[in-house]
Amino acid sequence: MPKPPDYREIYQLAEHYSEASRLLEEQAKGKEWGCSAPKLFVDSFAVELYLKCLYVLDRNKAHPYGHDWEKLFNKLLPQTKTAICDAFERIVRSDPVLSHLDVINPEALKLTDFNRSLKAAKDTFEKRRYLYDLQPEVLKSEWFYAHLLREAIRKVTRMDVRLAGLSKP
Repeated sequence: MPKPPDYREIYQLAEHYSEASRLLEEQAKGKEWGCSAPKLFVDSFAVELYLKCLYVLDRNKAHPYGHDWEKLFNKLLPQTKTAICDAFERIVRSDPVLSHLDVINPEALKLTDFNRSLKAAKDTFEKRRYLYDLQPEVLKSEWFYAHLLREAIRKVTRMDVRLAGLSKP
């Protein structure tokens, strides 16, 4: 059995991708709207790394390989999965727009459900990295709020005392 990777290194790399995503998000709000595609891609790396970090922390063994977020999530301990779902729900409830999404856009409401968002996002790295070359079935598939998934998973990862002092506020 391979030695587990250093969860601190996985976490720090996830934090770097998360910071890059936040910087791209700011750029995407202005004239640099084209940064939204790279932001989606960088988010996918951050989410994957946070999930792999949690797996190593939960299981004390090497994480599974692959990019499928749903498979990674399902391999976490039950209490870790519950904590992530709860964090996601708190983020949605505290957001002034998302908490009223049922009134604003009833069709979009389904994307604020953690399991549905995770299923829609599970293969972002594999299927959405080249937006110019998306297959018709991907174009028609549900999109999701990647930053909500990233922030919920990040919050749970940051709570682990073994990672204390490794992240920026």
